Amino acid sequence: MEKKDGAPFKIGVMDSGMGGLSVLRHLCTLPFEVEYLYYGDLANSPYGEKSTEEVLRLTLSVCHSLLEKGASAILIACNTATSAAAADLRKELSVPVFGMEPAIKPALLAHPGEKIALLATSVTHREEKLRNLKSSLDAEGRILHLECDGLASAVDRGDAQRTRDFVRTILDVPKKEGVRGLVLGCTHYVFLKKQILSIYPKADLYDGNEGTVRHLVASLGLERFPGNSTSRIHFSGVSEGDIAYSFAKKLLDSTEENFP
Repeated sequence: MEKKDGAPFKIGVMDSGMGGLSVLRHLCTLPFEVEYLYYGDLANSPYGEKSTEEVLRLTLSVCHSLLEKGASAILIACNTATSAAAADLRKELSVPVFGMEPAIKPALLAHPGEKIALLATSVTHREEKLRNLKSSLDAEGRILHLECDGLASAVDRGDAQRTRDFVRTILDVPKKEGVRGLVLGCTHYVFLKKQILSIYPKADLYDGNEGTVRHLVASLGLERFPGNSTSRIHFSGVSEGDIAYSFAKKLLDSTEENFP
């Protein structure tokens, strides 16, 4: 991939709402001359409780919007949308499409002979992508599935009390079973690391953000273009003066383990 007219690459980053900001924040720390176009589809969130067909339709619509804004590559910074739509998008779109993958492999390797828990939406849990990943790792009997529908919406609203109550309830099962390896299978949950560890200090947390960013950088050859990145954020369904934009800035400026 080469620059067009010397301008920075434009990479589209999409999510159903705020979760993908955890990936965008990581990208913006890297010393590459890239313009990131973030699209959070708040008008249609949450994706994790919809049908596969609806998630595919919504994701495709967002990606077309990013292409119209000049994106030369797209990162689906949403585990649900990746599970439901990434394979189809790669066939349909003419630009590189990257997605998220739950960090199941590193969690399994770090806990040999033990079960691990996967916190994810119902869409992620039921899709073929996850079944294939588990099969390739021979991990079917080692994964405790924890459906967390509703948790991403609480993050989008900035409802810290709701996320804390939800996390406390969902962690009852792995705590009772002594499951220590927790895979955060949704980019929204990355913002809840501090909350999770305050409730379950013995937990080891794994997410796919770093691996995804590393793969994107290597695949696009971004290291050839040193410089400073910029970002533009758009949320559907709200105006630019809406509280969503100030909340997004808080999430981008916060540390990974600190939910504002």
